Amino acid sequence: MTDIDPHISQRLLREGRDFLEHDLGALFDELGPLIAEELLSLINSTRDSTEQRKYLHMRTDVQQDWEKLAAAFRDELGRQLQATSLLATEEFIEPHFSQMQLVSDDEITEQIVRREFAGRINEACSEETYAFDLRIAHLLGLEEHDAWGNQLGPSAVCAAVWAGCAAMYADQDRHTLLLRQIEPHLHAELPQLYRAVNERLIDAGILPQLKRNYRPVAAHGGKAVASDPANILGTLQRLAQARSTAVGGGNPVTSRMTDAGNTGSGSAGKAGGGSGGGEILSPDDMVAVSAALLESLQALQTVPAGPPGELTNLVRIARDSDAARQIKPLETITLDIVMMLFDLIFDDERVPNAVKGLVSRLQIPVLKLAMLDQQFFTERSHPARRFLDSISGISIRWGKTVNEDDPFYVELLQLVERIQGTFDQNADIFGIAITELAAFVSAHEAMEAEASRVVAAIVQRKEEELLLQRERQAIARQTVNLSLAPLLANPLPATIEQFLLDQWREVLQNHALRSGADGAEYHDAERIAAELVWSVAPKKDAEERRNHAARLPKLLSGLNQGMDLVGTAMDTRCLFMDALVELHLAVLRGDKRALSPAPVPVVPKVTAPVPTLLVTHSEDHGFHLEEVSFPETAAPAENSARGSGVRRVNNLVRGDWIEFVDDDGESRRERLTWVSPSRAYFLFSNHAANCAISITAEALAHRLQTDTARIVTSDTSIFERALDGAINALDTAPQEVRA
Repeated sequence: MTDIDPHISQRLLREGRDFLEHDLGALFDELGPLIAEELLSLINSTRDSTEQRKYLHMRTDVQQDWEKLAAAFRDELGRQLQATSLLATEEFIEPHFSQMQLVSDDEITEQIVRREFAGRINEACSEETYAFDLRIAHLLGLEEHDAWGNQLGPSAVCAAVWAGCAAMYADQDRHTLLLRQIEPHLHAELPQLYRAVNERLIDAGILPQLKRNYRPVAAHGGKAVASDPANILGTLQRLAQARSTAVGGGNPVTSRMTDAGNTGSGSAGKAGGGSGGGEILSPDDMVAVSAALLESLQALQTVPAGPPGELTNLVRIARDSDAARQIKPLETITLDIVMMLFDLIFDDERVPNAVKGLVSRLQIPVLKLAMLDQQFFTERSHPARRFLDSISGISIRWGKTVNEDDPFYVELLQLVERIQGTFDQNADIFGIAITELAAFVSAHEAMEAEASRVVAAIVQRKEEELLLQRERQAIARQTVNLSLAPLLANPLPATIEQFLLDQWREVLQNHALRSGADGAEYHDAERIAAELVWSVAPKKDAEERRNHAARLPKLLSGLNQGMDLVGTAMDTRCLFMDALVELHLAVLRGDKRALSPAPVPVVPKVTAPVPTLLVTHSEDHGFHLEEVSFPETAAPAENSARGSGVRRVNNLVRGDWIEFVDDDGESRRERLTWVSPSRAYFLFSNHAANCAISITAEALAHRLQTDTARIVTSDTSIFERALDGAINALDTAPQEVRA
């Protein structure tokens, strides 16, 4: 049981529920146009006329009826999230036979599709939701939890998505097709959303000791071969047996491999990360490996690295060698898998060439381990696999370009060279490398954290200034509205009304912020606005018209100075001045009809462009600080980026990486190290340079919206991705018998 205050628990639960409901509602408001564009791409990419018509009809439906889907989604999501019991704890009672009823094939199909859809979404979010479920259970004072019973979990979202699709389509085929279009967006968005909710609970002190990506060993619904020991063992056994039978070798390899896959005894268990995981592997306990092949591998292991960008698959050379021609079927399968594994890594465009170069040095040590210890394939916790995963984790810092002077790269290179130069059959060398790398990363991240604290203190002072600035802007807007209200109370020619509401409002606000509403500049701008209104009013007699003509030059000069101050575009200025001349001529002619409030020549309303971001640089406490924001006179409420930019900023948490793209298309990755309490400022830094980026929430949302900043998503490990691909490829390919 938890000792957390019930009022605090309920508040945190309510805040988490509201956050999910608001964010997911905003996401589905955005998705309609995106899915319509994706369907258009599908229409253009297929030559099948039936498929084209199907996508075309769905695109029309999405454009016309998406709001119906979004509304049904929001309603069902609200119902799911507002459930009285946030965690289902009722004991499951198996129904009696008399309560069962027959269901149609369509209903069975629907249940299968729905269950598989929910399983995939839950698996996509499992890095975050396992810890999230534990925290929700903790808030409710429960000892245990049930991931499928957490009413704030992905299953509630899946139910709402299903209801939304059902609101648009009753037909199962179209319903499923639409679901398929929505699903990739959920895979991309939901993990980060639950990461953000987790971060809020961590900040509130709810089980902060749990790692953010803590998850159970066996994830629900996973389909990746490399992450499922049962699947991978079965695949290896099947492949080896097929090849053994083909060459007339019988099936003795199957039982030997099954023994090798068992944990708890023999060197296999020790090398795979169990107790005593540093012992030399013995061929008596493992699959016997040809001594001649091992000798040839030792020679290949010392081959020096080639020039940058030139990668040689040494495993392919080993496979085609004389020593490999007489090996047993299981060894052949292992060679094939490892050979293909490195082919896939070398061909992976997502992996920088420098990282490929590091991984290439580990080809022969990895091959030796794979041949001597089948647990290398079945155990994700195997030291060698964990070390390869560590390379993936660190490479997120670099993007496509790696600076080989980077201290993280230098450290990895030293560890890889040591393994390449000294590995024989002792898997413990990988465990030592993992420990050293973890200590190196921790030390550097501690230094980064200390540096961030220094810069954060600077930025926090600036945040206080920003809050004061926003208060000033709000007061300025209110003051300007009061100044314009009397002038707009009576009907005006549309040209004048529009000018006052657009250009001259900005002039007044500028003066209010710079010198205050009591300053001479503000009063002068008020006078010019009143003079403008008077100048287009009908004049009673010739004397008034002469007075009017005499005052025009000063009025026009004041208007031009104001438009200069706020940078009114020349075409907008010319259109206004031309319309104003016509109005003034009508006054001099006494043409009252031309001065009526009806739209005479109306200046087209032009949406003011979003101001260019203001970037300043400063040095403080030995740090170079780059500050990005909107100009001081730009009202955040009017100039903030809309849509997904704002929503994605709201979901950012410490530790996330952003790739910033400059005007020349060059990119650099920065890590979010601090968020101000009001989430008005975000601080990014990178170990590679003694500098930091401080950016306001509005400016960051604008950059995300305009694709000049991108959130870096953590991808599947380089090695795991390649291992899955290699085993799947061999499992589906026809088996060939080597001569």
